Amino acid sequence: MQVDLPDDPAELKRLLLETRDELERLKLTLEVVGTTDLDAGILNRTGILESLERGRRWLSRRGDVYGLLVTRFPTLRPLDSTDPDDLEIIQHLAATVGAGVREVDEVGRIDELTFAATLQDLKPGTITVVANRVGELMRKTVMSMPDIGHFRIGAVEVLNAGHTSGTILQAALRMAEQAALDSHVIGQL
Repeated sequence: MQVDLPDDPAELKRLLLETRDELERLKLTLEVVGTTDLDAGILNRTGILESLERGRRWLSRRGDVYGLLVTRFPTLRPLDSTDPDDLEIIQHLAATVGAGVREVDEVGRIDELTFAATLQDLKPGTITVVANRVGELMRKTVMSMPDIGHFRIGAVEVLNAGHTSGTILQAALRMAEQAALDSHVIGQL
């Protein structure tokens, strides 16, 4: 590709500045798009991992305990956010998780069957309260939407900043797999 550049240095400088501004806008867009499920309007797996990383940094600086709660739907068919009917279910399940956590916490979707909430600035031991609240809301949701089937919740309270975001996510997913149907398992790292 050949580009004709202007002979005037001032015009060349103006074009360079415009190009830099455009690159900055594109980088910002990529950061937002890269962490968000654009169809559902919630965090995606990358966004959840970044939120956990922010929690790790706060823990190492200020000692703030944080956590992760995941809700899996083992009997639900995989949901596709580009399908309008599936999108409605995704938004409903995300809203249900969101109703069980605080406004400072972030809700997202790890995969087609797993929703998550990063829990910032927890008091030690309060993750049980959050898991109970989300579990109760999920039981009501399952009763009103029987096609969803069952759920399992895994929750991890993070007390040590030495754990990576991926380790925390894997621990919460393992706990969800260990949970009885329509129940939760809670642990600490």
